[in-house]
Amino acid sequence: MEKLRSRYIVLIAILLLTSVIVNYLSYDTFNKAETASLTIGKIPLNLGKWKGIDIPLDERIYDILETRAIINRSYFYNGSSVFLSVVYYPETKVGFHGPEECLGGKGIQISKSAQTITITPNEKKVTINLNRLIRKQGGSDELIYYFYKAGDFLGKNYINLRLNLALNKFGRKEKNGSLIRVSTPVFGEDYKSASNMLARFIEDLYPYLSKYL
Repeated sequence: MEKLRSRYIVLIAILLLTSVIVNYLSYDTFNKAETASLTIGKIPLNLGKWKGIDIPLDERIYDILETRAIINRSYFYNGSSVFLSVVYYPETKVGFHGPEECLGGKGIQISKSAQTITITPNEKKVTINLNRLIRKQGGSDELIYYFYKAGDFLGKNYINLRLNLALNKFGRKEKNGSLIRVSTPVFGEDYKSASNMLARFIEDLYPYLSKYL
């Protein structure tokens, strides 16, 4: 009987501790909406040679993603185009939707693989492990790269993102998290050129990601 009572007390203690941790790691996503929007707004319309145009979003998208700190923007240079999407959360709790979940649909084929790119922003070599999607619809192909960022972490793994967010919450580091997605059309099955274009775009974008997100 005493042994059963001890187990019961331990179980209650575990449940209480879990409740405290969950409450500590949770937050109201809109609490810091204004600050978050100002932060993400620091990523400029002009990135090196790229000129950007903001694309309006439907209000329901903000509700689904539970944040208004979103960049939805097309960039252009010399006849080429790159689409940039950044979803930013100013606190630890995030429920990121993988791009493959919202890019699918009837008549659309999506394949996913891992990709590693090397960029040299400000002449500093940086290697990024990211997710690579190929989206096919009718006769149109699109190459998509996406990755996550939380403090010093930048990469393709969602579990590592959550781990870093939790660690940052208990430390004194920034507690924000971001999903960064870039994409471009693929012409004539020339995925190499499309890949090089996205890598060069990320190279121009990288200093702002490091500074503000």
